[in-house]
Amino acid sequence: MAKQKITYEEAMAQIEQILADLRSGECGVDRLTAEVKRATELIELCKAKLYDVEKSLEIHTPKG
Repeated sequence: MAKQKITYEEAMAQIEQILADLRSGECGVDRLTAEVKRATELIELCKAKLYDVEKSLEIHTPKG
């Protein structure tokens, strides 16, 4: 299955929703496991996007 491309903002919104769901305390063990897995994937995606932006800025920023 191909991974769907989402924006940084969409990923952050999903992470925030997962956190809200977890904080509500209404999450069963099976759902908790799935939510934590998804949040981990989203965090890795956000980190990769931030890394790419940082590298792009380093390349395009004049030294001096």
